[in-house]
Amino acid sequence: MSAEQFLVTALIPVKPLANVKSRLSSRLDLSRRIALTHDSLRHVIHALKAVPQVNPIVIISRDLQVADWAREWGVAHLRERGRSLNAALREARAQYAHAPAILVIPSDLVALSAADVRGMLALAADSDRCVVIAPDRHGQGTNALLLRPPDVIDFQFGPRSAEMHMRRALDAGVQPRWFRSDSICLDLDSPEDLALYLDQW
Repeated sequence: MSAEQFLVTALIPVKPLANVKSRLSSRLDLSRRIALTHDSLRHVIHALKAVPQVNPIVIISRDLQVADWAREWGVAHLRERGRSLNAALREARAQYAHAPAILVIPSDLVALSAADVRGMLALAADSDRCVVIAPDRHGQGTNALLLRPPDVIDFQFGPRSAEMHMRRALDAGVQPRWFRSDSICLDLDSPEDLALYLDQW
């Protein structure tokens, strides 16, 4: 591995399956939302596995079925104790504090590509203190977050998280770097997102 390369621990948080994609309930019943979560999570893992720098890959979930999926796909699983996304990510970061960097990737990035992952890593290759933000298609949410080192800023997932992560980086004296692509910006948070995915992908 060259000096410009570094290992990255990927963290993929997944809600309990009984609660997944509730905003899509007008279009999909629970069984179909669980199937969509399974397929999108498997796709995300496939994209991550295609990038050798990403190791390990860790699914964070308290759901036992999700833990079974992790074993089936040969990735790590961490059972969360916290009751929020940011708390779960802090738990995972504490477990992997030794990692050179962490990459937070939601499970619903149905169009994520290995090129997206490599692009984010490339933006952090020349700095050992870096924050890379991949916003959603509205420019408000955070669809992926690369932190090098893992504690360079705290997690701010929630409303307007892209701006919040940017502000955290600036407060820490780090100029945030932005990664955008049509594939990484698409998540499945709303019926409109689902329609866009079915139409274009």
